[in-house]
Amino acid sequence: MNKITNWDNVVFIDETWLNSNHTVPQSWTDDTKASSSKVPMGKGGRLIICHAGSAGGGFVNNALLAFESKSTKEYHEEMDANKFKEWFKTLLQNLPEQCTIIMDNASYHSVQIDRAPTQANKKADLVAWLQRNGVEADMELLKVELLRLVREHRPTKLRYEIDELALEHGHKIIRTPPYHCQYNAIELIWAQIKG
Repeated sequence: MNKITNWDNVVFIDETWLNSNHTVPQSWTDDTKASSSKVPMGKGGRLIICHAGSAGGGFVNNALLAFESKSTKEYHEEMDANKFKEWFKTLLQNLPEQCTIIMDNASYHSVQIDRAPTQANKKADLVAWLQRNGVEADMELLKVELLRLVREHRPTKLRYEIDELALEHGHKIIRTPPYHCQYNAIELIWAQIKG
């Protein structure tokens, strides 16, 4: 991000949630009953919102995704990789040429292409991945041997589905480090909207 010189083509994307009866903790009133809130803060149904915006152009046209949550526990459970990917395709159609897209590392943003298997995978999965990547392997090998081969042939640079989609449209992705939402300007917009 330090290398960005032209912020006009930088787009920030993120998701948030909003309760249907969201209220601010304090507000000005005229001390009449009609001007006070009857609903406790944070109660009611939840709306999940995904959007994109830039410093110069505000929110990107035709890029709003909003849907009602079926659960009120954690909105990340309802935003999955397929839903995000379909939204992202719509976003790409509405962006100007050669944008830099800044987003966080949510799991549904970071679905890897041909992800290397781990110890949790079955032996057959290890063999299949190794063979797909040009490594001689078969079911005769022990799982520990297969895992060693995976470690030796794991790609040094991870490839993500979203990054590849963006690249096809002439855009570049920058992911913020985990737990550093202050680098994504749309977080400030969410705070303003909720306030």
